[in-house]
Amino acid sequence: PEYCAIISDKPTTAAKPHLVDIQEGNFDFGVLQRAVASRKLCGIDEVYASSEILDAVEKQSVPEPGQVIIDLRDEECYEREPLSLVGNSTLNIPFYKLNRAFAELDANQQYLLYCDRGVMSRLHAAHLCAEGYANVKVYQPAQ
Repeated sequence: PEYCAIISDKPTTAAKPHLVDIQEGNFDFGVLQRAVASRKLCGIDEVYASSEILDAVEKQSVPEPGQVIIDLRDEECYEREPLSLVGNSTLNIPFYKLNRAFAELDANQQYLLYCDRGVMSRLHAAHLCAEGYANVKVYQPAQ
């Protein structure tokens, strides 16, 4: 499945073949071959079970005073569209840095993970909960 943080903002829907050829010339097909060789095959029931794990992560639409919001968006999005919250501080830790950075954070602090669509925040919160962290939830503002 595609996850929101890797979906292009401007996908190419009518590419010019010669430009595709140029880009493909720069592509390391060894990376693709290694990825295919190390893929994990699973039944659809396993995929469904993994989505249940994501749904089990606790979500909050309104942060409680003192909770820290970790914004998983990249720095550009974080600065362009900052979260406006009263009584809560925010940290910008892009999703790809979270696992390493979370271990360095205050274990007594309650954290809410945030991303635009809620997919990356749920995925990373589920991963952190599975690693034994009990101080993480998902911030999912009401639409």
